[in-house]
Amino acid sequence: MKSLTLAVPIGATALALASGCASTKHLTASEPLYYAGQYQQAEETVRAVLDEEEDPASLEKPGYILDNLYAGSAAFMGGETETAAEDFRRAGEGIAAQEAATIPIGYPTRAYDATMAAQYRALALWMQGDADATRVAFRLVADAQDKAEERNARAIRREQDAAEKQRAEAESEVAAKAGPSSSGSGELGQVSSAVLSDPQLQAFQGDFDTWGVYGNYQVPSSWLLDAVFALANAEDASDLEHSSFSARKSLAMAPTKAASLILKIAEARADGKLAREQLDKLLVVIFENGLGPTIEERRFDIPFPFDGAIYNVSFALPNLVRRNPAYSKLIVRDGAVALGETESIADIDRVAVREFKGRLPGIIASQVLEAAVKLAVQIVVVKAAEKQGGSQAKFFASLAMSAVSSAVTGTDTRHWNLLPKEVQMAVLKKPSSGNHTVSLWVPGGIGPIGSVDLPEKGIAVVYVKIPGAGLPPLVRLLGNPAK
Repeated sequence: MKSLTLAVPIGATALALASGCASTKHLTASEPLYYAGQYQQAEETVRAVLDEEEDPASLEKPGYILDNLYAGSAAFMGGETETAAEDFRRAGEGIAAQEAATIPIGYPTRAYDATMAAQYRALALWMQGDADATRVAFRLVADAQDKAEERNARAIRREQDAAEKQRAEAESEVAAKAGPSSSGSGELGQVSSAVLSDPQLQAFQGDFDTWGVYGNYQVPSSWLLDAVFALANAEDASDLEHSSFSARKSLAMAPTKAASLILKIAEARADGKLAREQLDKLLVVIFENGLGPTIEERRFDIPFPFDGAIYNVSFALPNLVRRNPAYSKLIVRDGAVALGETESIADIDRVAVREFKGRLPGIIASQVLEAAVKLAVQIVVVKAAEKQGGSQAKFFASLAMSAVSSAVTGTDTRHWNLLPKEVQMAVLKKPSSGNHTVSLWVPGGIGPIGSVDLPEKGIAVVYVKIPGAGLPPLVRLLGNPAK
């Protein structure tokens, strides 16, 4: 019997995937601390890695995007606004550098990552009371929003190009094992087609059709926050026009009472129908509620009948998993009197799934092809063994190859898991009792989660962020850092 060497090279695409997944151990260690409300410890866990970088300029590169997003998120919740603003600035620089690169490197950002990183930087500057810097920062938020669809389209094109290259490499790999008498593409095509049409995989993709999505790749709450800032800090007519424009953008994506009111007020101010002094009565409460979806790995084991035997095609895919809100709403009170409550203005789950669904076919094609290559190689090697050495050689070749074909190539589950599940807002009147302090309550709470002293002049904008039920909240009066 002729001997048969069973050496199966790992596909180039598998190597590329492995090299693209930088270590995230410090991030996975930081997450539970953040989820437990230990924001300082969560930040320190990530900061320890950032501090190892000797060249500060390197922190603006793509390799540190996710590190900066995590560090900034924890610093933001801990009230370290200057540090958070710098982290989100560096993340933005890394995203820009990544998009300018010919070959994608670093964390595979989503379009909404760029928007939300810019938004949190703007919020951090707003908390510091730096209106000029905040105004510039919100212009960057608008720019990120305008480029969101283009960013996503570019990412999909890159994945399609990579998929075409991967298929050519895969066919060459299988052909090399099949020998000169066969191209190997037949076995590869049969496996790929069978897996892609499998009911398990079809059901997995179909699950995401039940998620609601917005009509584009933008974040409606980011537009509305921009509108509120421009209205509260308007210096001239252009600011009021910008407020109206941004509120209209938010309203077009997600028709809400808050967006409608802000638009109406901004237009009345721009038309001279509402005096600036009348804004002194206005209170806006912003509530970032819970945590948005996370990405987890889901394994698939799909049977493939061939030549009288049942083979198993194994691979893994990223799975978007929804999480619960912290609370249903916030209630704003003046003493025992309820002034109003917050209502949803944006569902971040809808933003996330919009991009996830668009990129999923490319990810599936890549992972299925990787698994199909392993099985196709197994088939052609076993065929060759049978031809050279009969049924006994076929049996031993099948045993040797089964371990290779059943090995699962991991999928990339890196994701900015610290974004909110939803954003709520309330547009209210300040207390008329002469008491300038409002308290913030959650339904069923035995006491307020916080209280804020409101300024007598200008729009009072209160920002609240609660990642999970029972966790320490961030409560700030925007534009008034002392309070």
